[in-house]
Amino acid sequence: MDHSAPVDKILGRAGAQPATIATIATTATAATAATAATAATAATISRRGFIATSAASAGGLVLSFHLPWAGAQTAAPALPPEINCWVQVKPDDSVVVRIARSEMGQGTLTGLAQLVAEELDCDWAKVSTEYPTPGQNLARQRIWGNFSTGGSRGIRESHDYVRKGGAAVRMMLVQAAADAWGVPAADCKASKGVISHAASGRSTRYGQVAEAAGKLKAPAEVLLKDPKTWTIAGKPLPRLDTAPPRPMARRSTAWT
Repeated sequence: MDHSAPVDKILGRAGAQPATIATIATTATAATAATAATAATAATISRRGFIATSAASAGGLVLSFHLPWAGAQTAAPALPPEINCWVQVKPDDSVVVRIARSEMGQGTLTGLAQLVAEELDCDWAKVSTEYPTPGQNLARQRIWGNFSTGGSRGIRESHDYVRKGGAAVRMMLVQAAADAWGVPAADCKASKGVISHAASGRSTRYGQVAEAAGKLKAPAEVLLKDPKTWTIAGKPLPRLDTAPPRPMARRSTAWT
């Protein structure tokens, strides 16, 4: 190799002008600026825009469409009205009874729900249950009381206050209906989730007045039913914590 040959000749650039240090620096600065601009532009291109641009440049077809929920958080559905800590009544008249004792096969969950439903005078077929967590109990100043379960104490120790919880809700629902009708609550009657006023022939469902009832002050005194009149509590009803039995398939007795 001829060591005296110009650099341009060695690189195959015959006739090119020798590059100076200033020219190289200017070129490098411009390249850096261009790279930064490209990066900034890329950062502002959305995923959809990138796909659209790529498809267009490749001769493809992109159809734009609007997603009404895209880019916005959907609103959470409203919770059913809580009339007190023990009972929620939904607009469809279904009732959620909160149970603070553990179900370990002994029937505590169903038994406690029966006590609440009895005093509430709701439709047992529309009752379901849920467990508040110990954390929720602590956050609400231990409103559900003792969570411990053992020694057959689940019902023995809590039957009185859970019954009062159900009875209080019934009284508040009746009061809400009476207020709407402009009549004394004592003239109204509740039975299986329906409140009626005999004198005027009017009636309403629990789910229709639950929201108004939740805004009322809880009654200071709550009267409980005489156990002799119970129709739900203490009765052999299907348990809420087990699935209904599946019907057995009938066997064919014909010879094959």
